[in-house]
Amino acid sequence: MCNVCTRDTPIPAPEKPNKALERLKKKHNIITDPCNEEKQREVAYQPDLLAVSTQFSKIAYDAFKEAMVRLQETKAYVIATKTSQPFHILLAALVVAAWLTRPGSSGSLRGWRALYVGAVATHLGAQIWMTLISGIVLYFSLPRHEFGRVQTVLFPVYYAFNAGVSLLAVLAYFRTQCLTHFVNTSWIQLALLLVVFSIEAYVRFRLVAPMLRAKHVKTQMEEAAGGGQEIGRLLLGELAHCPRYLRVLKTFRTYHSSIAMGTMITLGCSFYSTMIIVDSMCQ
Repeated sequence: MCNVCTRDTPIPAPEKPNKALERLKKKHNIITDPCNEEKQREVAYQPDLLAVSTQFSKIAYDAFKEAMVRLQETKAYVIATKTSQPFHILLAALVVAAWLTRPGSSGSLRGWRALYVGAVATHLGAQIWMTLISGIVLYFSLPRHEFGRVQTVLFPVYYAFNAGVSLLAVLAYFRTQCLTHFVNTSWIQLALLLVVFSIEAYVRFRLVAPMLRAKHVKTQMEEAAGGGQEIGRLLLGELAHCPRYLRVLKTFRTYHSSIAMGTMITLGCSFYSTMIIVDSMCQ
């Protein structure tokens, strides 16, 4: 056995009583007994209003700090503080505010008309970019699965954004007609805006999710078979003889074709809505 194991453990010396504390207890007749719970409750510190308010302030401060940490971890905070998009929105808002405050007709009517025209223009621009430019360029530039991952992220956002802008156009147009007492109202325009909103809302809430689920299963099967890296075309390979894959592919194409048909209808309606705006400006 080593010396360390056989070494005697030193016994700590008893603490010396604090003479000043003992004199204070004797002077004020304070009797303490650590073993007596009732006596301990009698001499326990009773917090006053200041102490309670300080405690709650500490709780509120900790909650605020935790909320700020969570806020700084959100995508919205990162976009607002580390990108230039908020400055673009601020510039657009300043331009619109300057235009609305210029002398002329009623500011309220002018504002609703600006919102209506801006919503229709924004909607048409998003449709042209996504359908005729972005989709085609990416499909013929990226491997098919990489293109699919991009579309998986963009599809829900795209149709939710378009449905929201379409609803904004409907409300702005209806409010404009209310302010003008429905003089020179184009009921065709109102019907077109309602059709566009209805189709895009239906696509977003009823078709996008099952289409993406079918695409996910299809992608997994293609990756297992070593496919999906071709650009601008679909090569089935050995999967051409797999009944389950063909069923999934048919389901995906059914949803995708329905969405594409709805997109083309809404694109035509948007073009027609733009022509109606042009006609109203030329009167």
